[in-house]
Amino acid sequence: MNRPVTRLQIVDAMRGFSLLGIILANMLIFQYGSWGLIDIQAKSFSSADHIVNGLLEVLVVGSFMPIFALLFGFGMMKMKESLERRQLSPYTHLSRRFALLMLIGMIHAFFIWDGDILTYYGAFGFGLLLYMRCRPNTLLVWTSLGFGVLLLIGLASLFIPDSGDGSADPSYLMNMLTVYSQGSYLDILLHRNMETPFGSFAFSFVLMFLLLLTTSMLYIPLFWLGMYLAKKGTFEQAHTKRALYMRGTLIFVPLGLVLKLTPLLLPILEWETLAVLFGGPVLAIGYVFAFAWVYVSVGERRWMTRFAAVGKLSLTNYLLQSIIATTLFYGYGFGWFGQLGVAMGAVIALGIYVLQWLLSPIYLRHYSYGPVEKLLRMGTNASRSGQPRSIAPKDAASS
Repeated sequence: MNRPVTRLQIVDAMRGFSLLGIILANMLIFQYGSWGLIDIQAKSFSSADHIVNGLLEVLVVGSFMPIFALLFGFGMMKMKESLERRQLSPYTHLSRRFALLMLIGMIHAFFIWDGDILTYYGAFGFGLLLYMRCRPNTLLVWTSLGFGVLLLIGLASLFIPDSGDGSADPSYLMNMLTVYSQGSYLDILLHRNMETPFGSFAFSFVLMFLLLLTTSMLYIPLFWLGMYLAKKGTFEQAHTKRALYMRGTLIFVPLGLVLKLTPLLLPILEWETLAVLFGGPVLAIGYVFAFAWVYVSVGERRWMTRFAAVGKLSLTNYLLQSIIATTLFYGYGFGWFGQLGVAMGAVIALGIYVLQWLLSPIYLRHYSYGPVEKLLRMGTNASRSGQPRSIAPKDAASS
């Protein structure tokens, strides 16, 4: 029970890899917002834009944020083990961590970009505290039930008539296009936090909050799965588990791809909800196993350690992606909002990620943590140094 808890390079690399998919998916929102402007702009898309958009919808959208959720649950359990080794309360420390994560997320959402997910992850973290003591099989049961609910919702949606494309009023979208592409920082700040696509601000605020909350809750089975994988030691001594990773890849990647492709393969029924709710997370699990399989197959090559460096700075890099992208697309920067097309947006996303992939190892040569990671450690451990206030003698002796 008191075995040493060390940082797993494979998990850091996986977290870094997931940030590539996250910026590719988020780039659609950076460019077009969340309310349907892309549907209006699609009429002017080039063939390349349509192809890239289709590839993103199948391979990326809804299949990388679940990886982050899985790794969130995994990391939570590893932190619990580390705190217990030091004879510290995981409930106290993790509660502080989740509260600070929510605060960082709210600042991100209010001042930078409204597509933030950190606020909800912090909120769900408090709920996950209830499951920390669960046995692995209990967590597996909860995970199975969660995926069962997603599957049932997806199947039920096949028989519900499509009520529309979900876009906001065209006049709101055109106004948003003008403000975001030409407005000042204050103009965009006020529009993001005061203007709404559905009339009453109070009603729209509650509606948007519930929409984001519901969407985020779809990832709860992934949180449980991550906790389960941590308890089972799935990524410890990874070189001995190549066969496991290969089996997971061969099962979940094809299944996830088929589910994501159903709207194109069988357009007669409304498969989109099933593809997003169930297919996206299934493909995400496949990606996790596939990345682990590649990792143990190629070893710790230099290019692979760069993924780990991005992952060690994952929170800082996630926020930097928002800062860079909003500067490029919003009026107070280059004003490219709604102007470049999906294909060019994907190229820009890749460019931002490559910069992080190249620069993160250089940063880590001089600093142990990213600035946001350092802040989170300080809040978690309630210390200016970011280190736990007290360490058990046996732990200190072994270090």
